[in-house]
Amino acid sequence: MNNEKHDVKKAIDQIDVPHDKLDQSIANAIKKGKVNNIKQRRRVWPSITAASFAAFILLSSAYVSPTMARVLSSVPVLDSVFEFAGDRGLVIASQRGLSNEIEQTVTDEGVSLTIKDVYYDGTRLSISYIQESAHPKDHLGEFQLKADGQVINFSDSRTGKLLSETQFAGVMNIAPVEELPDSFELSMSLKEVGNVAGTWDFEVPVVLSDEDVKTIPVNKKLVYQDTEMTVKEVKIGAAGIKLSVSVTSPDEIDPNMVGDHLLNLNLLSDQGIALTQLDVYGAGNMVNGQNVINMEYRYEPLEYASESLTVSPYLVPVNTGQPVRIEHSLQSDQLPLTIDQGEMGKIIVQDLQYEDEKMLLYFEVDSDFTYDGHFQFNTLWLEDEKGNNLTITGYPERVEGNTYVQEFKKTSKVEQLTLVSFEMPYLEMLNELELEIPLK
Repeated sequence: MNNEKHDVKKAIDQIDVPHDKLDQSIANAIKKGKVNNIKQRRRVWPSITAASFAAFILLSSAYVSPTMARVLSSVPVLDSVFEFAGDRGLVIASQRGLSNEIEQTVTDEGVSLTIKDVYYDGTRLSISYIQESAHPKDHLGEFQLKADGQVINFSDSRTGKLLSETQFAGVMNIAPVEELPDSFELSMSLKEVGNVAGTWDFEVPVVLSDEDVKTIPVNKKLVYQDTEMTVKEVKIGAAGIKLSVSVTSPDEIDPNMVGDHLLNLNLLSDQGIALTQLDVYGAGNMVNGQNVINMEYRYEPLEYASESLTVSPYLVPVNTGQPVRIEHSLQSDQLPLTIDQGEMGKIIVQDLQYEDEKMLLYFEVDSDFTYDGHFQFNTLWLEDEKGNNLTITGYPERVEGNTYVQEFKKTSKVEQLTLVSFEMPYLEMLNELELEIPLK
């Protein structure tokens, strides 16, 4: 067997989706933050990851300076980082008491990292953390992970937001290539935070959640041109849904691509509502002269009871060039406002509400395409009179159906605002390949 690795990220990174909206897989959550900052990363270790953020025990008596002591003492009290900075599934897990409190801290080179909670249920392994330093938005470097002393091949995604000028609350979602045991000791080794070299090593106990995860075997094939997808199974847990798919293509064809389009999957409820895709990852090899890649698609949990789930493939165009910018003057007393995005349909801005520390923009989508709960693969934002982007959260949240709300920094009601979007490339739904999976 050839050990050639197929990196989905390379394909996804080529997609020209503006305003950092391509992942969302990931991430993840409109919450009450002073300032929001989303740190996103996908990586190969050594397998692959895709589109579409951490955690820690004091292993030695590290010296804490008086300055850092003052920083630590000023940390806002959080009931749960998962509820503050996680996606809806982690909020549910935390509120049900399904996550395990860790509260372990390591401090080195003026940077303190504290593991707050861990959640593991067979559909996901998520770790929450607080990062404290003079520059809390510095990205955590790459971790080395071991389960009971054995190195884990994994990818990860990270989200979070600032608590204060010195504190960042984040969540790291770990996607292992190999199956993990029901309980194990997770060793985490970090050597770099931003440009700061140091040592942050942790031993974190991980135990499978008591909440049952329902596994539904599927083993159905979908064929489109030279690409064959086998939907293997779906796992449904309290904090999310994981769809396992094997994709096969001839040696000369990237299994994640169909021509010059990226292949992606929506997961629909029996009401036709697309579940929010959190992230996508996988690993592959050459088998009998063909590319075979095992993909894992992770989604937020169902919002309402559903008798079935439908796998709905669609194609995302790659290398479409610089998109055409669309601008409209936005005034709250002159709504609704309709934005024509060409083939992808229209966005109808319905309301702009001014709250104490933010503005809420409500809009409806008129499109043949079924967008998920974060309006992924599309984007819009507000700019002030100086052209500053007022976005607080990097993506909207679905209110219901095709209606969304997005947070923006508050301005004066008399300030002239500009709503910005783009003419979007057409996302083709392959309706003939849809596969319904009964849940009962």
